[in-house]
Amino acid sequence: MKIRSITFKPPEPKLKVIKSVTVYLSEKHSEIIIAPISKEPKAGYHYEQKDCEVIELNSSMEIIGKAIKRNFDKFNIEEKKTGMGNKSDWPAFKASKEKSMRRFEEKYRRISIRGLTDRNNTLRIETVLNLPIEIDLTSTISAHCEPSELGNRILKMFRSEITERK
Repeated sequence: MKIRSITFKPPEPKLKVIKSVTVYLSEKHSEIIIAPISKEPKAGYHYEQKDCEVIELNSSMEIIGKAIKRNFDKFNIEEKKTGMGNKSDWPAFKASKEKSMRRFEEKYRRISIRGLTDRNNTLRIETVLNLPIEIDLTSTISAHCEPSELGNRILKMFRSEITERK
């Protein structure tokens, strides 16, 4: 009896991707801009995709959570031929109602949402540039949570106030 040789070929490694989305909230304009993110595969940097979703700040928690999950799932890996570009080229800035980047950064509060691991089962939500106190808040939540829970968490972080004791 002859035994055939078995050749073992290890499986190809899957590309491990940590997804992300950026959310900009403005009380002045009463809107939320949700910017899906892309990753440049060769240089490794992240950038906002051209199409941002704009919703009302007073939308229900359910609508906010669904919009964030929908845009989180739009994450992709795509070559960008033009490089990083200027801040004034950011799609979120263009979708805003501000005329200068300085005013945009003053009037819109940025919250970053990223997967904690390449499985993207847990989301890390963090405030970015929480000026003038310079303390950033971070929270985690399951990616499988109800959309209303995610919307509620985002708004809680947006409305949180950290003040200095004197």
